[in-house]
Amino acid sequence: MSDGFIYWYRTDWEPADAQVLLQSLGAGGLSLSNPATGRITRITNGPDSWGEQVPVDRDSLANAAGLNDIEEVNFQLWVNSDADVFTRFRRLRGDVVVAEFGLDGLRVDEREQAVRTIVGAIRSELVRSSGFVIDRLGVAEDVDWDSVVTKGAARLTAWPDTLAVRPEVSARLPELAGVERREEPPLVIFGRTALLA
Repeated sequence: MSDGFIYWYRTDWEPADAQVLLQSLGAGGLSLSNPATGRITRITNGPDSWGEQVPVDRDSLANAAGLNDIEEVNFQLWVNSDADVFTRFRRLRGDVVVAEFGLDGLRVDEREQAVRTIVGAIRSELVRSSGFVIDRLGVAEDVDWDSVVTKGAARLTAWPDTLAVRPEVSARLPELAGVERREEPPLVIFGRTALLA
């Protein structure tokens, strides 16, 4: 089982981008609806209820995921009828949105399917990416990734599988000096890059 995660930092986020991203993820095998029940569920995040699964329709969730009137939305994407990826879209500042994907509880084959699908979505919008973090096992979950990826302002106390940041951010992170890297404009990619080739 995995306790990993993927964080993807997107710029120029517009409400319509949520619909495009959800369609891309669905085409890659991460379904918004449970394949067995057809249910789409939004996960409550307070203040009156935390973690409750609330059935919603596709349009309602896509509208919420556009983050036009709210700062955060939580929901499930399904690898299959028994395995889901907890997903959160949250507005970090201005037009920057973080798409978070939890890999908790997935078998290795399910996890790798989810990673491939999410990486495919990242590749299709790489030009609008501020960066991303892929950590299959969750060893670096305590790092302040918002500060690392967007400002280069936090220390790297643990290493994920893959870290991608803008060149100006990598220059502010002394831990990245001398680390093998690959340029893939607009990002510099560190770590396991084979799946991004």
